[in-house]
Amino acid sequence: MAFLAFTTDKTDLSVAYHGHHTVVLVVLSLLIAVLAAYTSFSHRSLIQHAANQTARYLWLGSGAIAMGLGVWAMHFTGMMSLQLPVNVDYQVNLTLLSLLPAILAASVALYVVAQPASSAGQILGGGVLMGAGIGVMHYTGMAAMVMDAERLYQPGLFIISIAGAVLLATLALGTRRWLAPVIRHNLILDLLSSVVMGLAIASMHYIAMHATVYLPLADLPLPDAAVMTRQTLGTIAVVVAVSILVLATLIVLMRRQVQEAQQSRMRARSKVQQLDQRWQRIASRVPGLVYELRLHSDGSFTFPYASDAMLDLYGVSPEQARQDGMQVLYAIHPEDQAAVLQSINQSAEQLTLWHHEHRVIMANGQTRWLLSNAQPQRDEAGVSWSGFTTDISARKAAEQQIRQLAYYDALTGLLNRGRIQQSLQQICDELNPQQHCAGVLLVDIDNFKRLNDTQGHQAGDELLKQVAGRLNQAIPANSSCGRISSDEFVLLLAKLPPGEQQLMAEVERICAGLRQQLQQPFQLNQHYYHCSFSFGFALADESGGSSAELLKRADIALSQAKKSGGNSLVCFSPAMTEQIQQRYALELALANAVTANQLQLHYQPQLADSGDVIGVEALLRWQHPELGAVSPAQFIPLAEANGQIEKIGDWVLQQACAQLQQWQHDPQFARLTMSVNISARQFYLPEFVSIIQHYLQHFQLAPELLILELTESLVLANLDDAVAKMEQIKQLGVRFSMDDFGTGYSSLSYLSRLPFDEVKIDQYFVRSGSSGNPRDWVIVDAIIGIADTYGMTLVAEGVETEMQRQLLLKSGCRCFQGYLFARPADIAATESWIKSQSR
Repeated sequence: MAFLAFTTDKTDLSVAYHGHHTVVLVVLSLLIAVLAAYTSFSHRSLIQHAANQTARYLWLGSGAIAMGLGVWAMHFTGMMSLQLPVNVDYQVNLTLLSLLPAILAASVALYVVAQPASSAGQILGGGVLMGAGIGVMHYTGMAAMVMDAERLYQPGLFIISIAGAVLLATLALGTRRWLAPVIRHNLILDLLSSVVMGLAIASMHYIAMHATVYLPLADLPLPDAAVMTRQTLGTIAVVVAVSILVLATLIVLMRRQVQEAQQSRMRARSKVQQLDQRWQRIASRVPGLVYELRLHSDGSFTFPYASDAMLDLYGVSPEQARQDGMQVLYAIHPEDQAAVLQSINQSAEQLTLWHHEHRVIMANGQTRWLLSNAQPQRDEAGVSWSGFTTDISARKAAEQQIRQLAYYDALTGLLNRGRIQQSLQQICDELNPQQHCAGVLLVDIDNFKRLNDTQGHQAGDELLKQVAGRLNQAIPANSSCGRISSDEFVLLLAKLPPGEQQLMAEVERICAGLRQQLQQPFQLNQHYYHCSFSFGFALADESGGSSAELLKRADIALSQAKKSGGNSLVCFSPAMTEQIQQRYALELALANAVTANQLQLHYQPQLADSGDVIGVEALLRWQHPELGAVSPAQFIPLAEANGQIEKIGDWVLQQACAQLQQWQHDPQFARLTMSVNISARQFYLPEFVSIIQHYLQHFQLAPELLILELTESLVLANLDDAVAKMEQIKQLGVRFSMDDFGTGYSSLSYLSRLPFDEVKIDQYFVRSGSSGNPRDWVIVDAIIGIADTYGMTLVAEGVETEMQRQLLLKSGCRCFQGYLFARPADIAATESWIKSQSR
C-alpha cells in the first residue's frame, strides 16, 4: 500500500467503505489537542525566565515533547473515533515515527511564542512549519493503518487540510502578539492561543480523515513490520493523554512558582527602587549633607556616600569626596582642622557619637558654620560613621545677635544695663579693699533734652554715638563702659588705689581726662556742638551691697551734680541717702495729707493805699501730726514733681471758692477778692476751664471776685494754649494776676498778648530796692510803668516796713501785701483782723 495515493476520475467511489465517528472520542481528541497546546504554551514563561541557556533548551525540549505527544495522542484518539466495517490494526514503526514530526512542529511553535516580541515573519514561518509538521504527522499515522481496504486521498480536501492547518497554526502563534494590547492577562492569552492551536490540529485531522477513501481490496499483502491492535493503540493514547494532563498540571504549578518568584523579584526590585528613590528624595530634602564617612587603619578617610549637599556645604562634589576625603578636610577653616581631626579620632576610639561644630571657608571667601553628627561603628576595614551635617550659620548669627541684644546697647554698641549690672556684681563679689578699690562713675550729658527739642532725635542719637566712642577710647585699663539710660553712661572702675586720698585723686584725674575729651566740640549736621557733662561717683566697699545699690548711689551723686548746675563731679556720701529718704517719707506723707485733713488755707490780706482791705491771697499750709508745720517751699515743689499738685490744687480751689461763698452772705466781706495760686500741671489740664465753670456755678460766686494767679514760667511754657484758656476763663468773668513778675523772662511782647488784669511785684525787688540798691528799684519803677501802660492793677508783695510802703507810694503803687499789715493766718484770725481794721 502506497504512503500517499490519490483518487482519480476513474476511481469508483460508490464501493468505498463508509465510516462514522464516535462523538465522545471526537470531543476527547479536541480537548487533548487544546490541553497539549496549553501545556506547551505554558512553557513560554519558563523558557523566558530560564536561569541559563541550558535550562532554556531543556524547557523548550520538554514543551515540544509535551505538545508533540498531545498532537500524536489527539490524532490516534481521532483515529479510534472512526468506526469502519473492517478491522483496523496499526504498524508500530510508522505509528512511533509519526511522533517525530509532531515534536518538531511543536518545537517550532514553542520557539516562536517564547520570543519576547515575535515578528510577523517569524509567526508566518512558524505557522507554515507547524502546519506542515502536523500534516506529516497525520499522514504518517494514517500510513500506519493495516486493514482489508485500499486507502486513497481526495486531492482537493488533502490540500485544504494542509492549508487549514497552516492557517490556524499561524493564527494560534500570532494570537498573543495581536491580542496583547487588548488583553493584559497572560492566562487568557495562553488559553486563547491553546484553543486556536487545538482547532488547527483537530481541523487538519478531521479534514484529512474526510479526504480519505477506503476501497475494498482482497488479498492485501501483510506488512513486514510489527502490528498493534486498535485496543493497544487506544490504551497508549489514553496513557499519553493522562501523561500530558499530569505534565500540564506540573507545568502550571511550576509556572505559578516561577511567576510568584518573578513577581517576588519584581516586588523586591520595585521595593529596592522605591527605597532607593525615597532615600534619594530624603537625602536631597534633608536640610544638610547626608554621608557615610570611613576612617581607614592608615589614618586616611573617604566618603563612600555623600549627598549632593556636599558641593554646597564644602565646595567639594560627592565624586571628589569619594575619591579623596582629604579635600573635605582642606575646606575646613585652618583654625578648626585640628579640633575636627581630634574629635573624629576620639569618636573612633570610644565609639561615641561624633558631634562637632566647625567653620568652612567657601571659594568666595565666605565663612559658614557647620554642625556634624554621626554614629560610628567598627568593622574589619576600620571605623565608619553614618550621619549628617547641617549649616548652622543662621543659628550662629542669631546667637550673636541675641548676645548683642542681651548685653550691648543697640545705638552705641556699649554694654547695656543688664551686662553692666552683671559685671559690677562680679566686681563687688571679688572686691578686696586691702589690695584695690572699685567704683562706679556715671556720666550724664547736661541739657541733652534741649538738643533733642531743637535739633531732633537724629542729632541726639548722633551725639550719643560720638560720646560713646570717646568714652570707650578714654576709659582706663581694667575698666568697662556702658550706657544705662537715654543720655547716661557708666564706667566701672575696677582697679582703683586703696586709701581715700589716693582714691579720690585717681577719680578726679580720670574725670579730668574724660572732661578734656568730651568738651571737644562734636560735629552734628555739619555744625559744631559744645556741651558739658556731670559726673556722679560711688565707691564700692565692703558694705556696698549689690550692684543695683551701687548704681543707685552713683545716680544719687549724679543727681546732686546736676542740681548744682551740672559740669561738675559729686561723690556719694551717706548724707545724700538720708536726704532722699526724708524726701521719700515726705512724699508718702503728702499723698495722705488731703484725705487726712492735714492741709489748711491761710489768708493774707491785700490793702489799698487808703488802708481798706480789698482782698486776700489764699496760701496753702500743711500741719503734719509728727513733722509739725511743713514749709510750702518744701512740699509744693515735691507735689509738682510727683504729680500730686493736681489733686492738691483742686482742693485749694474748692476751699477758696467755698470761703468766697460764705463771705458773700456777710456785707463786711462780700466785696473781698480771693487770689488763688494755680500750678502749671493744674492749669494745662484739658478740663481746667470746665472745672472753673463748675465751681462758679456750684458755689454761685460773683466771678470777678475770683483771681487766678499764674507765674510767668507757667504761661510761657505753652503761650498759645495759655492765651486760649485765659480768654475762655475771662469770658466767665474770672480775673488773672501775674505772680512774681520780673523774676522770669518778662517782655513787653509777651505781656501785650496775655490778658492779665493784675501784676504782682515780687518781694525780692521790694526788699532789695528798699535796702539801697538803686538798680533794683529801677526795675520796680519799670514794672509799675508797664502795669499803668496796660491798665493793670498793681500789687506789691512782701511789704515789711513803712519805708518800703512809702517808696512804693511814691512810685505809684496803690495796693500792698506783706508783714507790715498782716501775716498769713487761718480763717478765724483773718476775719478777726479784717473786722478790726474796719472799726
